[in-house]
Amino acid sequence: MKKRNQGGGGGDDLFRMLYQRYYARMLRFFRTVFRVSEEDAQDLTQDAFERFYKSLREYRGEAEWALLETIARNVGYNRVRSQTTIKRGAVRTESLDAAEAAGSVPRAPQEDPVDRMIEDERKTKLRQAIATLPNGQRRCLQLWLEDFSYDEIARTLRISLDAVRSRIRDAKRLLREKLGDESTLPEE
Repeated sequence: MKKRNQGGGGGDDLFRMLYQRYYARMLRFFRTVFRVSEEDAQDLTQDAFERFYKSLREYRGEAEWALLETIARNVGYNRVRSQTTIKRGAVRTESLDAAEAAGSVPRAPQEDPVDRMIEDERKTKLRQAIATLPNGQRRCLQLWLEDFSYDEIARTLRISLDAVRSRIRDAKRLLREKLGDESTLPEE
């Protein structure tokens, strides 16, 4: 019983039909795939259906659940990303490799071009200085900048917790010697 949305008045009827048909299924989807509470599943389901409603003009009436599931996955992934960002707190850290691959970090349009150039230069100097660190210090520092805890770094690199602490401390000291105040690494 597929209806083709021609962009006319039947869109609201089609939306109601699909909403009623798939609401419970989408709730289950969010609870099982993203392991969220009932309340969060309801919020995510509403967000997903809202996105579907906004794009209803492009809907051709085919593969109903596949389209809704794709929208639901994107809504769920966005939620996970936002929670991960919130957990990182006020200090924004970035993977040095990712920033290097991307070329530069996107910035707010109102930022002063001179400030942006100074910041880009500072980050370039920091990346170059990190690249000159001894291998053990560099690896520990990069993982720490990616929000790994000291315990996680120790397990990942298969070294002692004391070795992680001393390597990060020594790496910070070397960076401060090379760059002065320009390194501005996040605090513990």
